[in-house]
Amino acid sequence: MPKKLCVISTTEGTMNAFIIPAMEIFVQRGYDVTLVCNMSEKFIRKNAGKFRCVNLPMKRGVSLSDLVTKPWRFWKLFRREKFDYVQYATTNASFYACLPARLCGVKTRVYCQWGLLYVGYSGMKRWLFKWVEKLLCATATHITVASWKNREFAVQEGLMPADKASVIGDGGTVGVDLSVFDIARREGYRAQVLAQYPVLQGKTIFGYVGRIEKDKGVAELLTAFLELEHLSRRDVALLLIGGFDQLRSGFDPELMRRARVCPAVIFHGYTEDVHIYMSAIDVLVHPTYREGFSMVIQQAMAMGCAVITTDIPGPSEVIEKDVSGLLVPPRDFTALGRAMNWLAQDGQLRERLARAGYRRVCERFGRERMLELTYQDRIRMMNDKQ
Repeated sequence: MPKKLCVISTTEGTMNAFIIPAMEIFVQRGYDVTLVCNMSEKFIRKNAGKFRCVNLPMKRGVSLSDLVTKPWRFWKLFRREKFDYVQYATTNASFYACLPARLCGVKTRVYCQWGLLYVGYSGMKRWLFKWVEKLLCATATHITVASWKNREFAVQEGLMPADKASVIGDGGTVGVDLSVFDIARREGYRAQVLAQYPVLQGKTIFGYVGRIEKDKGVAELLTAFLELEHLSRRDVALLLIGGFDQLRSGFDPELMRRARVCPAVIFHGYTEDVHIYMSAIDVLVHPTYREGFSMVIQQAMAMGCAVITTDIPGPSEVIEKDVSGLLVPPRDFTALGRAMNWLAQDGQLRERLARAGYRRVCERFGRERMLELTYQDRIRMMNDKQ
C-alpha cells in the first residue's frame, strides 16, 4: 500500500504556488496525495486527475464559525483516512488542523512556517498570534521554515527547538520554474507591456508584485515613488501588479488619491501572467515588513530585474547584499527613496545587480533543485517516525 499524504492550506492560491509542484513529485513516485483547501470547481477539475481533492471552505482572517466547525471537519477526515503524513501551511488552516492531526495519531505532522504573521502586530494581537505559532510548533512533529534567519529568529523567540526545524537548501519552498520565468523571452514580453501601457516608454520602471497591503510596505513604496517622481525625476514609472488585500489594506486615503491620479503610477491588478509583466520591470521593489523568503524576488531575479528589498529575515537571504540587490530598513520611505533614486540614475549598477541576481537564482533556486531537496527532506521526516 502506498503511503497516504495529506497537504493543507487555507486557499488554493497557496496550494498552487507553493505546494502542488512539490506534491507532484510524490505522486510520480507512487504516493497517494490528498489536497485540502478552500477550492473552486476550476481547481478541482485541473487537479483531480493527479490528486484526491477535498474542498473544505475556510475564510481568511478571524472567523468564529470556522473556529468552531473546521477542527471537527479535520478530525473526521483524519479519522476516516488514516493518513501517514499531514502537512499544513498558512495560519488558519494550520490552526484548525494541528490538534485534530495529533489527536488522530498521525505519525508525521509537518508545519510549514513560511512566514510569521504576529511580527507585524503589536499589543494583545501580537501576543495572541504568537501563542498560535507556539501551538502550531508544539503540536507538529517537524517544522519546515522558509529561511535560515527566520529559523534563528523563531528559535530565539521560543517558538521551537532548533532540532525540530529544517530549511530547504539555501531557503525557500519550490523554487522558480525557469521555463516560465525565462529571461530569453524578456524583451518580447517587455514590448507587449509597453504597447499596453505607452506611458512606460523610455522610463526606468520600478515594479511591485504581490498583494497590495500595508505589511508589504506598499505605503512606503508609494510615498517614496511620489516624492521621487515629483521632486527630482520625470523619467521614472511605477507598475504595481497585484490585487488589494481587503483584510490588511488600511492605506491613508490621501496617499492613495495621489497615487491614483499620478500618470506614472499604474495599478495593473491581479494577473496569472506575472512573468510577462515582470519583464517590463527594471527594478523590483519589495519593501515588506515580514516575509518567509519571497518567491517574487526569486522570480524577478530570473527575469533579469535588479532588486531593492528590506533588510529582514527572508528577503535579505534571497539576494546577496550590494551584489545582487540593495537592502533598506523596513518602514523607512526615506531610505527606500534614496535607493530608488540611486538605481534610477545608475543604469550600469542596475545591470550589474540584475546579472548577479540571475546567476544566483539559477545556481540556488531553480525549481528542479528545490523540488528534489524538498522531496528528500519530507522522506527524512517520514522515516524519522517509523
